[in-house]
Amino acid sequence: MELKQQAIEVLRTNNRNGYTVPTATGLYPAQWNWDSCFTALGLAQFDPPRAVVELETLFDGQWLDGMVPQILFRGDDSSYFPNASVWQAGPTGRSSGITQPLVAATVVRRLFEHSPEPAIRQRLIALVPKLLAWHRWCYRARDPHGTGLVSIIHPWESGMDNSPVWDDALNAVEPGPSVAHLRKDTGFAAADQRPTAPEYDRYINLVIRFRDVGYRLDRLYDISPFRAADIGFNAILQRANQDLLFLLAVSSDAAGATEIAVMERATGDAILRCWHAEDGFFYSVDARSGAVIRKPGIGGLLPLFADAAIAARYPRLVQRLESWLNDVTFAVPSFDPRRLEFEPRRYWRGPVWLIANWMLIDGLRRNGRPDLAERIRCDSLALVERAGFAEYFDPLTGEPLGGSRFSWTAAMYLHLSADTE
Repeated sequence: MELKQQAIEVLRTNNRNGYTVPTATGLYPAQWNWDSCFTALGLAQFDPPRAVVELETLFDGQWLDGMVPQILFRGDDSSYFPNASVWQAGPTGRSSGITQPLVAATVVRRLFEHSPEPAIRQRLIALVPKLLAWHRWCYRARDPHGTGLVSIIHPWESGMDNSPVWDDALNAVEPGPSVAHLRKDTGFAAADQRPTAPEYDRYINLVIRFRDVGYRLDRLYDISPFRAADIGFNAILQRANQDLLFLLAVSSDAAGATEIAVMERATGDAILRCWHAEDGFFYSVDARSGAVIRKPGIGGLLPLFADAAIAARYPRLVQRLESWLNDVTFAVPSFDPRRLEFEPRRYWRGPVWLIANWMLIDGLRRNGRPDLAERIRCDSLALVERAGFAEYFDPLTGEPLGGSRFSWTAAMYLHLSADTE
């Protein structure tokens, strides 16, 4: 069976009545927010209506305040910790109480522009008010002082859970009681490929803090001992703002477009303030102390995804990316491979993730570097051809890591194989 057909079979196997689990092994037995968005890009290659269903199902779990949760628990979640009984969040008690990067508007626009079917386009446009509500929530809940930079209140909201970028800020969180005996993930993936026990203890302590105040929008920002203006999260949000403006224009929502235009200008200006001239890199900021987090994670490259003029304005950013690639076999490591914190096998501390590669490919093309984009695209396809549909990959050896037969890797393979501009 050729790889494209194998990728389709992965997505079909992981289908669960309107949503796609990240992997059928039990490692992630629910609907994850940005997983579903990326997965929709792959589904669109062979079943466009099902791609729309993936997004519709995700937004069916939107909270009344506009937040779209990180996780929606829809079936048996006993193989995951923390599951719904731990979170106790949302109107039904069947979601997590935090969010993930707002990539949905970008995916909706892409599906809209590449679909010739009026019925599919109409269903995608029907999601626009929900996208608008989520963006409004994000600024209201995570940027209450109007800085233009929204903050995450849990490392999981970044999508890059255990990146070295969060080490210092996370160490400021009390670990709480050990949850090592409750973890399920290390039963599905090797412990040296997963976050550490001390990190997990702090993750869960944050969850309990949030649960204790009922996940109230007006409380979480102030009470969280972890608060970071994540450059990657903001870059993804900024691109989503631009794509939502397009969708609002299509749907003739002038008032909504005016709102988002204000957000887009504020975040665009704020991202530029995150440039560190000495290091030639975009950095996150500790929102509690105001200190710059001078740790070069892949999120610091994502302004390329947000701004089509960023490479011309800051050519050293592309040079930093090229220097990373010179030190690895496969693009793109999730952390600077020259740093001591770099771990090529451990989750977001070094491995290659095809979803991050796709964002960089897209951004490099828009920034006039199709050559570099093609290099990353070819590496992405080569990793799958060598090692299968792993969750992530060792950038030095190409070894498959994490979960197997992974949905977003299969989806990215289909999407990048089609080379959709």
